[in-house]
Amino acid sequence: MRPEVSPSRPAGREVVGEILLFSAGWAREVIDLWNAALGDAFPMGDRLFLQNTVRDPHFEADGCWVVRAPRGGQVVGFCLAKTAREPLGADGLMADRGWVSTLVVHPAVRRRGLGGRLLARAETYLRGRGRKRAIFGGDPAHFFPGIPVSDAALAFFAANGYRLRGDAYDLRRSLEGYLTPPEVEAALAAHPEVEIRPLRSGEERGALDFLDEAFPGRWRYTLGRFLSGGGAIGDVIGVLQGGAVRGFAQIFHRGSQWIGPSIAWTAESSTSTGGLGPMGMAPALRGRGLGLALVDRSIQHLRTLGVTEMVIDWTILIGFYGRLGFVPWRHYRHGEKVL
Repeated sequence: MRPEVSPSRPAGREVVGEILLFSAGWAREVIDLWNAALGDAFPMGDRLFLQNTVRDPHFEADGCWVVRAPRGGQVVGFCLAKTAREPLGADGLMADRGWVSTLVVHPAVRRRGLGGRLLARAETYLRGRGRKRAIFGGDPAHFFPGIPVSDAALAFFAANGYRLRGDAYDLRRSLEGYLTPPEVEAALAAHPEVEIRPLRSGEERGALDFLDEAFPGRWRYTLGRFLSGGGAIGDVIGVLQGGAVRGFAQIFHRGSQWIGPSIAWTAESSTSTGGLGPMGMAPALRGRGLGLALVDRSIQHLRTLGVTEMVIDWTILIGFYGRLGFVPWRHYRHGEKVL
C-alpha cells in the first residue's frame, strides 16, 4: 500500500498519521474504527461493510482511504468517495456529481484537522473525475442518505463549504399489537380488482417492466441488481391489477439476500427487525388509499416472517407513514458542495 502525498498540515495542529489507499485487508480495522466512532448509533458489521464497499460495483480503490496512526498504530480515519461506474437505470451515470459516502475519525484524534484532510482528498478525487458537485451520502449502496444530524457534523460540513438544505428521516415502529386500520380495509374493499401480495417466481419480468414504465431510474436499477444477484422476488410486495404489476414495495428481513438500508443498523444485531423501501404506485392508482394498503400488507407479511420491529428508510413522508404508527428514528440533512 502506497502512501499518498498529504495536504499541507493545518497550522497549530499535530499530524496524526498518513493518508493511505485502502485495501480489503484493512477491513477489520476500519470496522473497529467505525464502531468506536459511530457504533452506538450506527453499529457496523462485516457483511454490511463489505457489501457497501469492495463488493459494490461503484467502489473504486483509488476513492477510498485510511489513516493509520504513526509508528504502525491503529487505523484512526476512513473515507470513501464514489462515482457511478455503471448506469443507474434511466438516470445514467449522473456524471455531474459524485458522493462522499462516509467519513469516520476516531474520537481520540478529532479536532486535529484529520476530517478536513480526508474530505479534501475525497473532493480532489471527485474533481479529478470531472464531477462538479460533491454530495454527502445517498450514493449507490449507501450507508447514509445524508449527513446524520448532530451539531458537530453539521458544523463540520458547513465549515468545509457544504450547503445544508433538505431533511430526510428513517422511521420506526414496533409491530407488536399492530392492527390493519379501517381506512385500509375500506380502500381494499373499494378495489376488489386489486391484489396486494408478495410476488412469485415468474413475476420478475412484470415487476421490472413496471419500474421501466413508472420508476425507470435508480429504483429500477437497484431492484434489477437485487434480483440478478439472487435476491428473492418474494421480497417484493406487488400491487397487481388484472394480473399486471402496478405498484411495488421492497422489503427486507433477516433472510434477505441484501442488507437494505432500512435494516442496515440492526441486521447483524437483531433477528426480528425488518424494513421497507423503496415503494411506488402507478399514477392511475394513486390517491385511492392503496399506498397505505401496500404498507399495511408489507407489515403483515413481515410479521409472518417473525419481524417485530420495522423501519422505513430515507423518507420525508412522516405524515403518510405516521398514519400507521411510524415515528422518526434517525434524522439526516442533505449536504452538497460545488467543486
